Amino acid sequence: MKIGLAETVAVIAAGFFAVVPVATRAADETLRIAINADPDVLDMTQSTNPPQGLATLTNVYEGLWRFDADGKKIPGLVETYESSPDGKVLTLHLRHGVKFQSGDPFTSADVLWSHERQLKKAPFYGGFVRFVDHMAASDPYTVQVYFKQVDALYLAVPAMIVASKSYYDRVGEAEFAKHPVGTGPYKIVDYKPAQSLDLEAFDGYWGKAPQIKRAHFVFVGDDNTRVAKLQAGEVDMIMATPYSAYDQLKAAGFNEVKLPVHPTQSVQFQFTNTGTPWHDVRTRQAMAYAIDKDAIVKGLLHGLPTDYPRLMPDEIGYDPDLMDYKYDPAKARRLEAEAGYPNGFNMPLYYSSGVYFGTQETAEAVALYLKQNLNINSKVQGIQLIQLLQLIGRSARDPKAEYVAVAGLPVANLPTPLEGVSLAFYGKSPFSLYHNSELDALFEEAEATLDTAKQAPLIRKMMEIEQEDLPTITLWQYVDVYAMKKTLTYTPGIHGLEVVFLPWVRAAKM
Repeated sequence: MKIGLAETVAVIAAGFFAVVPVATRAADETLRIAINADPDVLDMTQSTNPPQGLATLTNVYEGLWRFDADGKKIPGLVETYESSPDGKVLTLHLRHGVKFQSGDPFTSADVLWSHERQLKKAPFYGGFVRFVDHMAASDPYTVQVYFKQVDALYLAVPAMIVASKSYYDRVGEAEFAKHPVGTGPYKIVDYKPAQSLDLEAFDGYWGKAPQIKRAHFVFVGDDNTRVAKLQAGEVDMIMATPYSAYDQLKAAGFNEVKLPVHPTQSVQFQFTNTGTPWHDVRTRQAMAYAIDKDAIVKGLLHGLPTDYPRLMPDEIGYDPDLMDYKYDPAKARRLEAEAGYPNGFNMPLYYSSGVYFGTQETAEAVALYLKQNLNINSKVQGIQLIQLLQLIGRSARDPKAEYVAVAGLPVANLPTPLEGVSLAFYGKSPFSLYHNSELDALFEEAEATLDTAKQAPLIRKMMEIEQEDLPTITLWQYVDVYAMKKTLTYTPGIHGLEVVFLPWVRAAKM
């Protein structure tokens, strides 16, 4: 008997797990949190994957800007700033009285040193500051940033991690990397790679003292195990809750919070290899019509993610009339035949494993849809996120690369849509697999425009180009689910990273 795709999707969904019964424990004073991945490094000034590290270390480090839970920029290490009339010089007035967890005072020397260190050590940082010509300090609490051109992205994205030059000079590279310090509300007490991270409130923090005094993060890659630990009372809170457990945990009395957050799960193509079937836009369009995104969201992911073509309604440049690719197998087959592949073809299909819930299941469903509707044979292969990022970097430099993946891409739910374009779609980005001169010109114009009202039509046009050209096929926008015991509440910040920022956790009792 032939099993239809809808039935196959249902079988995959049914095989997730059953939630174990809840147990209780004696209360203590340490908040215990299970998350799905540990930092790639403790020293975030040399991180190759900042979102993964900042999931916990956002409590230890700070950037120049801060954002409240509504995504609004508020004073942080920079209290005030002003731009020159031509927009090419930004003067930053630093907060007085800030100390690093090492006891060293925070000054302009730390800003200049952190900038230079990240340029050398952190691969993604250079893309966010490519229009910064240089920085200078006129006194210990004033920094001038000199730009080659007006740069809207610099003000929108807090890319710099501020670290202590004095501490580095005193202890050296090895000790600095092993026992780093920041200016944030918590300090690192203990770290066991791939096991746990212990944080303690920093008494010398310049801001308001947090309610939670100690936190113990445990790194649990398996979704089922994180839920089991919460149900058994072994942890108080989990991040990246599997969608299949949402209703059961809610019925059991746990508090849950949904946060629309990047990345956007998408099918990503290496765009410039002219010898691949997917170089033809008709093939990419055929694949988009061949995948039932709605069935994936509802059948596999319990209806929790969102499904917009590109941006979300609350983002700059959102276009409610943007073309979408709704499930249409007949149209998909016509386009595939027009492109010259009526009998299908073979292709790789990578996916990132061990970080974002639903990626593997989505990749498997995509492969099933492509096989059934287009006779495309996908070699599905899961690799760790850091390896996938390295593969993307190599593929971006290799015009002969054959790369297709289901991956989390920076599309929606960012501080500004310009950030996503700069990382994944701007032709001059070292990680971009896509090259379009019209989009590049629009991006450069938008990045040189500080007025967001004037940015909006430029962003809308970029989204239109992306959706017509299909360098990626949007599948669903990621929603993180935080689950916690009933005595806890948490308000995560929108348009930011997927993190547990401890000062925003509130406990009725520990």
